[in-house]
Amino acid sequence: MGNVLIQGGTIVDGTGAPAYVGDVRVRNGVIVEIGIGLAPEGETVIDASGAFVAPGIIDTHTHLDGAMWWNPELDPLPAYGNTSMVFGNCGNSIAPLEGAQRDEIVDLLCFLEDLPLEAFEKEVPWSWKTWPEYMDALRTQPTTVNLGGYLGHLALRTWVMGPDAWTRAATVDEIDTMCTILDEGLAAGALGLSVNHFDRDRTLRPVPGFFAGDDEYLALFKTVARHKPATVQMITRFNDPENDQLDAQRFAGLAQEAGVRAQWPGIPMNVRDDERRPAMWDLHTRLQEGGSDFWPAVAFKPIAPFFGFERSIVFQRVPAWNEVLNGPAADKLPTLADPVWRERARIDWDNRTRSSLSRLDRPNEIILAMSETGVGPIDITLAEYAEQSGKHISDALADWVLANGIASLMVGTPEKLSEADIVRALREPRTLANINDSGAHLQLFAGAGEHIYLLTHYVRDAGLITIEEGIHALTGRTADFFGLNDRGTIAVGKAGDLVVFALEELELRDEERTYDVPHGTWRFTRGPAGFRATITAGTPTWLNGGPTGARPGGVLRPVRI
Repeated sequence: MGNVLIQGGTIVDGTGAPAYVGDVRVRNGVIVEIGIGLAPEGETVIDASGAFVAPGIIDTHTHLDGAMWWNPELDPLPAYGNTSMVFGNCGNSIAPLEGAQRDEIVDLLCFLEDLPLEAFEKEVPWSWKTWPEYMDALRTQPTTVNLGGYLGHLALRTWVMGPDAWTRAATVDEIDTMCTILDEGLAAGALGLSVNHFDRDRTLRPVPGFFAGDDEYLALFKTVARHKPATVQMITRFNDPENDQLDAQRFAGLAQEAGVRAQWPGIPMNVRDDERRPAMWDLHTRLQEGGSDFWPAVAFKPIAPFFGFERSIVFQRVPAWNEVLNGPAADKLPTLADPVWRERARIDWDNRTRSSLSRLDRPNEIILAMSETGVGPIDITLAEYAEQSGKHISDALADWVLANGIASLMVGTPEKLSEADIVRALREPRTLANINDSGAHLQLFAGAGEHIYLLTHYVRDAGLITIEEGIHALTGRTADFFGLNDRGTIAVGKAGDLVVFALEELELRDEERTYDVPHGTWRFTRGPAGFRATITAGTPTWLNGGPTGARPGGVLRPVRI
């Protein structure tokens, strides 16, 4: 662990308290002194004049479970002030797994999160089966940021039930076995349990969590509660107006009965959901007043996702397209030209289920953006292209892909969010910010780094919240949720995870392609945000505009207080 002295900065300590001028000394990875005019004692000295000094930013929702093995630098996290990250979200973890069950769950993870299956198969060492063995393996893999993981219910359920996990409720004995294995994982350091009641696999089967009954969830939640401050993370049917409140009430009730803290997808902030939002605010208020420790996630950055054709979950609501996009690469172009497939695709398109979040329902907000062949057209919307061609929109899109190539991309126009509601949510005592989906959907967007929008837009440009409020949401409150009580604020005895930045120097960079994913695929990343320093465990990982090459990250676990 490193030794560093940060001098002359304005300290925003992560608690929400007013900023103040001071120096911070870290020794052996721990903050040992805070004061004014501290003299160097042989450590690395960082000049923070004209800058803020804040706790390191915690990325609360990632799918970097695989990438940490082939990209231990975890680009671009250090360049965006991240010193910790949480993986194993959405019910998906890569332990406990073995045999055919492992193959099935990894395929599910890669499908749901648009991740490279071949890289998982060949680059992840797979030296474990159980969660304790997995934690031991993680400690052998140095990374630039600290990392902690949820044990995924989808892996746990299929570990115990095998193929039956996809079709039925669990028996009493199976539930008991799940609780025993979860208990072992929590004792070994899992941050908690992640649950998925929402998604479907590449053949459109509901995920195993969909078949779990209240008795199963309650037993598992009670197991987590015995390991406080471990938590539960869940994916409910948040984008389904008929079931979003039902799911929230169901799982809030189970979590409250179990006595466990939990997070849920939360209050919709898209202006398209203006009519739904008051009821969800009312639900949140009633839950909080009723004593429920149920934290909604807050997505504060409008997304403008890319839509590609190499693989994607975007077309799940149109089965014919979903099959092509997630099928063999060699079959894609011939299938798109096949009249029989085209007829089925038109029918599926016209009879798809609708969602306020689906861009397929808004083709006037999908822009033909990048052409592999250069044929074009580009910079017009899919709706305009279909109208100009006089074709059904499915046929028009198929023709465009045939002409422009599978590596071509469309992009959505940025969503519009209710910033007043976001500010209200950020000021609530129990909300969880920074839900970026970092490391997932590699060719849709670069989720990593999007938390900077809270500082550049909400704090600096629009002045909607203070710097103290913004940092508290990204650090102290986040650490409190996860029970990471040894970090998240600047105080003597806390972990030496720190960032140095000047607001006027920060910028959320645009996505750019990088071809560093093993076995021939690519991902979006971002250029540096402008942080002067990112320090993990007292060791700079980002300094003077570039990476230092250090990998001081360790394995996080909840800390009892």
